[in-house]
Amino acid sequence: MTLFVATTIVECVQSQSITETPYNAVVSKDGTGNFNTIAGAILAAPDHSVKPFFIKIKKGTYEEYIRVDKKKTNIFLIGEGMDTTIITGNRSFVDGNKTYDTATVGVLGNGFAAQDLTFRNNAGAVKHQAVALRVEADLMSFYRCRFDGYQDTLYVKEQRQFFRECEIYGTIDFICGGAMALFQNCVIEARTPMARQYNTITAQKREFEHAGSGIVLQNCTIRATDDLEKLDNVTTYFGRPWGIFSRTVIMESYIGNLIDPKGWVEWIESANKSVVRQPYYLEYKNRGPGAVTKGRVTWASVTTNPAIASNFTVRQFIKGDQWIPANIPRYLDLS
Repeated sequence: MTLFVATTIVECVQSQSITETPYNAVVSKDGTGNFNTIAGAILAAPDHSVKPFFIKIKKGTYEEYIRVDKKKTNIFLIGEGMDTTIITGNRSFVDGNKTYDTATVGVLGNGFAAQDLTFRNNAGAVKHQAVALRVEADLMSFYRCRFDGYQDTLYVKEQRQFFRECEIYGTIDFICGGAMALFQNCVIEARTPMARQYNTITAQKREFEHAGSGIVLQNCTIRATDDLEKLDNVTTYFGRPWGIFSRTVIMESYIGNLIDPKGWVEWIESANKSVVRQPYYLEYKNRGPGAVTKGRVTWASVTTNPAIASNFTVRQFIKGDQWIPANIPRYLDLS
């Protein structure tokens, strides 16, 4: 198994020196580690660290709610595989929580990274908003992780985030938020929603025209779960504009036949509220049955111009060449 290696991190995030290091903490449910909860291991990490603090999480299902505070910087969680190391909870909006507070794991500390584990909220579709992971910090990396839920599964709230070879499952707005979030070589699967609901994969929340935020899916696979694929009465869209200037880019990806020809759908405004939304939605050189752009809404764009698409690469969009841990694979430009 490929593991994270230590990276010397400086405030200006310029050079990176790679050295191997043992784990700083080991979490285990069978008593073979020095912690039996993930939260306990994180609390033991030094505050405001400029070096990674490596936490090994052995296989098991960990039923706990975890908050990585701002002062807990450069925490690295390393599981034993997304099928075997699982962090799970079931808080939901229907049960009286604000969406923000439903998260099984919430991260506010910069430099956080995770590998080979699952973040889950198993409240189910009937409980509406139920976040598995909420991320609101800078320089965040996720490699071979699964985000498992239904509505609002992955809340990419703010700042720069990179996801590589991850799996994201959900129904409504299951990748949502105002971050600069780039997904590369990920699998994105829409599930069966509640009756009379339709699926929306993304709900990006850029509120100002010149803000840098957006959701980018590059060389991803967008498909239906097996149970959804058997149904012919569920509509699935790429997304809807949560923010006034919502921005989502889908490029160089495989798109299954689940996507409605319109591609995108309007945000449903609340009563007595009129908002003029001006989203920036772009498709570039996608493939598969759902990549046919005839029938798309008039307020979304399609391009074959690499100069336009290059604005949304790892190098240009999130400046990932300066901070993504060296052993997480990525390509900096168009594939």
